[in-house]
Amino acid sequence: MRALTLAAVTLGALALVASSARADGLTGRETQRLLRGESVARGQSVLVGDRKYVGGVSYVILDGAADEVARLLADVNVWKRVLPKTRSARFVGTVGRDVLLELTNGTLFLEATYTMRLRGEADGVKFWLDRARHHDVEDAWGFLRVEPMTGGRSLVAYGVLIDVGSGVARDLFEGPVRELAMSVPDRLRDLVLERAAAGQRASR
Repeated sequence: MRALTLAAVTLGALALVASSARADGLTGRETQRLLRGESVARGQSVLVGDRKYVGGVSYVILDGAADEVARLLADVNVWKRVLPKTRSARFVGTVGRDVLLELTNGTLFLEATYTMRLRGEADGVKFWLDRARHHDVEDAWGFLRVEPMTGGRSLVAYGVLIDVGSGVARDLFEGPVRELAMSVPDRLRDLVLERAAAGQRASR
């Protein structure tokens, strides 16, 4: 029962984060920053009992149609590129229409391996930790949403909440985990630009 309650509360918190992930949820100042080519991040911390989730929502504008950007997310190699400090990303199966992706993040000195369930939607992907499999992080939930804009551009919103654990783990990694998580849209933009440049070179 506790696990079900925890999941419901966490999903509720993520829903609140997701509700601001549309263009009409951005302030005028944030919109201007995005139009100048900057990214916008809104950090968030959520307490659920004795557990603390960190993360938030970050945004960036990409030069690319929304459906083209959304199709990139079906590629396992794309997730390896856009998720920070990812040492490996491996397809391990499906559950219904959900894709199971085993990820290992970290450095030579410290790694975390876990499996995420990814569910594709018309405007992006939702994901959450598969707790039935080995997981070195306590919990994680999130989404990556792509909203079309005029001029063939797209607004990308990435939201995530992560529980890195308690005690020393929380003290050491809470700040870096939040900062790295908020960098995902920037990394996706770099990948889109890189692929566009490669396509231009190939067409010459």
